[in-house]
Amino acid sequence: MNRYLALFLLLSSASAAVADGTTEFCLDGEFDLGMRYQGTTPEAGEAYPTSWCVVTDDDSNRVLFTGTGKSNPDMDGDWSVAYLPPDVVRIVNREAPPDVEFRGTDNLDEALRVRRVDPRRLLQEIRTTREGVNGLAAEVVDDRLLSVRTSADLPLRGRVSVVWNWDWKDAARPRLRLVVDDALLFEAVGRWREVPDDEAASIWQATPGEGPIEVPGDRWPATVDMRLTDLAEGVYLVRGVRTGFQHLVVDTDEGLVIADAPAGWVEFHHIPPSDLVPGLGISGLSESFVDFLNEELPGRPIRAAVLTHFHDDHAGGARAFAAAGAAVYSTKESAAFFQHALNRSTMPADRLSEQKKPVSVVPVVEPVVLGEKPNRVKLLPIGSGPHSYAMLGVWAIDRDYFFVSDVHVPRSDAEQPAEHRAATECWFAEWAVSNLPTEVRVVNSHSPEVTPVSRLASYLESDTCKEQTARRR
Repeated sequence: MNRYLALFLLLSSASAAVADGTTEFCLDGEFDLGMRYQGTTPEAGEAYPTSWCVVTDDDSNRVLFTGTGKSNPDMDGDWSVAYLPPDVVRIVNREAPPDVEFRGTDNLDEALRVRRVDPRRLLQEIRTTREGVNGLAAEVVDDRLLSVRTSADLPLRGRVSVVWNWDWKDAARPRLRLVVDDALLFEAVGRWREVPDDEAASIWQATPGEGPIEVPGDRWPATVDMRLTDLAEGVYLVRGVRTGFQHLVVDTDEGLVIADAPAGWVEFHHIPPSDLVPGLGISGLSESFVDFLNEELPGRPIRAAVLTHFHDDHAGGARAFAAAGAAVYSTKESAAFFQHALNRSTMPADRLSEQKKPVSVVPVVEPVVLGEKPNRVKLLPIGSGPHSYAMLGVWAIDRDYFFVSDVHVPRSDAEQPAEHRAATECWFAEWAVSNLPTEVRVVNSHSPEVTPVSRLASYLESDTCKEQTARRR
């Protein structure tokens, strides 16, 4: 799942003043989730309609970014982010307030990265900055920005080239080709409009109705705040590995078994692209996770890291666990992909490269049991669904806890799933009711809710899931 989890984000202004020359620039096209390793399969060619829009002022650094499209194949990802440098960001839900306001942020650099989506703004910055824009190589011909070249470190890819290519045959509607690792990621057509003063004034205002929830600025955009929570004897959840991420850890007689190997999230609507957890690189987040486990559970070796599916934010940190001596397990469908991706020569230096050894990936063809009673772990293939072409569940079979990533993310103890997640939630509920005992409790990667299988059975009786079943048939 992406960093915003389908929330709408917007920035407040500290002043009611409206800057002269407020402009909106939009890119409408298709974004390849497959090439991003966030699609149904880990290969290019799974493109979805996507729009990126930025609102900017002539005489301020305020930026409003709005994205419309899919964050995963089974989830629409409409969201907006706005900044009032240097210190205010607001998350706004225009449809159902309250907003969430971050005060005390240090957001000027991020705001500038987003502002550069508008090629005219970027060209203006290049011309007015003597030393140029750090990290970018730009080609400008006849007052047109033709290309911008930079690089990024991506989980499961390593260090790659990132190139924005602009075609100005129609100056009012320039065409963009965003190429990453020599493959097309986003292709779109641009359009500008001048924003009228009355509309510009409203853009920067908070949603009326309820006062915003205030959050310390150091929690924007994502934080690492790991906490160990006991589920049962020898069974834990580690919360706060990064904002919105939690992971199952089971202490077997052979050592710790961990569900998923997290990595950060690189934002491609930033120029240059940036990671929402800065400074940790590709392996750094999971290396911090390993260190945390060593501190909280001293003397317990890490036996296995189980990759529930191939999406890079859930699997991209596997090298850290391999460096710690863990076996790496994946679905049989993804094993060859991981074997190649995790051992790319383009991977930046990390603990595994210091050891000069490769990652070896173990495919789970049939259910695999790790450890002995009373803390056995079963790695259970759960098949192909709307989120990914192959998934694994991690089952603490003696303690009746079952962990899944992304396919079950409840926001309450309701007896039916949220409409916007219905396809995946109903698919998983059907699988769980057919394959798990009723006393099993399901924990997940992104929500604090614990769901008994009996509640998932209630999902299947809801009109929401009955409609999904009828569509599949």
